[in-house]
Parts: sequence; structure tokens; C-alpha cells
Amino acid sequence: MINFKSAEKLAKIIESTNLKNDTKKEDTDKLVSDAIKYGFYSVVVSPYYVSYVKKLVENTNVKIGTVVGFPLGYNEVSVKELEAENSIANGADEIDMVVNISAVKVEDYDTVREEIQRVSAISKSAVLKVIVETGLLTEQEIENVSLIAQDCGSDFIKTSTGFNNVPGAKTTDINLIKRIVPKMKIKASGGVNNYKTAFRLLSSEADRIGTSSAVAIIDEFNKSRENYEEHFDKENII
Repeated sequence: MINFKSAEKLAKIIESTNLKNDTKKEDTDKLVSDAIKYGFYSVVVSPYYVSYVKKLVENTNVKIGTVVGFPLGYNEVSVKELEAENSIANGADEIDMVVNISAVKVEDYDTVREEIQRVSAISKSAVLKVIVETGLLTEQEIENVSLIAQDCGSDFIKTSTGFNNVPGAKTTDINLIKRIVPKMKIKASGGVNNYKTAFRLLSSEADRIGTSSAVAIIDEFNKSRENYEEHFDKENII
């Protein structure tokens, strides 16, 4: 079981996210300023804001993530290629691409393989995460897509978009993916809105957390540490 001894260590594996389609510049400014303040690994923003955020994170350690084929995944492969290419040119460090769920459902795994291969080839200078939308897939489909993503050079499997009104990251999904592709990294995303949920997923060997509640998670962690230390001190006094 994972044990974080500091908020700084926890923040380093959190991707603070705002992908709402009504996001304003002031919302993005706040996302970035919080990421710098708390030391989050990255901010994940829509492609529209990548070049803007690039200027804001200059001379900081905060990475920029963005999305491709988001949130439904059924874009043509050439469209996903162009999205990835443009985002990387604009300054994105990491690409989260939604896999073609429709293709998975009709067992058109050639299309799935082709899109991951082609976006992976474009993303040589960036980290590629394949969003498999676990809440829409059977265990066999999760297994099939995970193996293809591994074979095609993806860096991460990402559990969910958080946008399709289905269950997000679950420990059972993390355990399944780890069993199938043990060398692949996993980004747990979708419904991770408190520290307890984040802790469970990280304890199941998720490598990163994607969340729009990053600050709340750190605040909850700090509060839990304070309560623990207060209790520990009292126990020692007694």
C-alpha cells in the first residue's frame, strides 16, 4: 500500500484538469497558478488553451497535457493525427487520446491499432496516454485494448474521460490492467474527487491521478495528516 509522507510528493503525480467547454481564461489562469503553488505534475487543458498555457508555465516545472478525439473517440484517424500534431506544435508535453470505442465494440481492432500507432508516431516528443473508457468496456475489451496500446508504443493506459456519464476509475479496472500489461503505466481518471478515492486508486498501483479536484485532494490530505499527527502526539503524551 502506498504511503505519502508529504503533500509535495502526492502533488507530483496529480494532473490537475479543466476540460469544461465553458472554461474562461480566468479559470485557466487559476488552474495554472494552483498547479505552480501546489507543485502538481501537470495541467490538462483543451487544445484551445495549450498555446496560452505554454506562456503561463514558462520557467516552471508544470507540464502541459491536452486531449485528442475527446470525449467520444470516434474521430477519423487522420483527424486524431492532426489534433495531436497541432497540440504538440503548440506546446503540449502529453497527449491523452480517446480510443475509438465504436471500433472496439464491433471488434474492429485494426482501426484501434492503426490510430494508436499513427498518433504514437506523431507523439515521439510527447507522452501518449490512451483513454480506454473502462466504464463502457467489458473486461475482455479492456484486455484487448490494453494489449494493443502496449504493442503500439503508448506510454499510459488512462481509465476514463469523465465525460460520458459512466463509472470512472475503479480499483478493479486498475488491477485488471496491471495484470494484463504489468509494464504499462496507468492514469486513473474519472470521478476522482477526494483524497480517499485517490488513495485507493494509487494503492492499486495507478501511477498518476487525473482530476478536476486537485486542490481539494491536497487539502484533504493535509487535514488527514494533521489529524493523524494530533492523535499521535496525544497518544505519546498518554
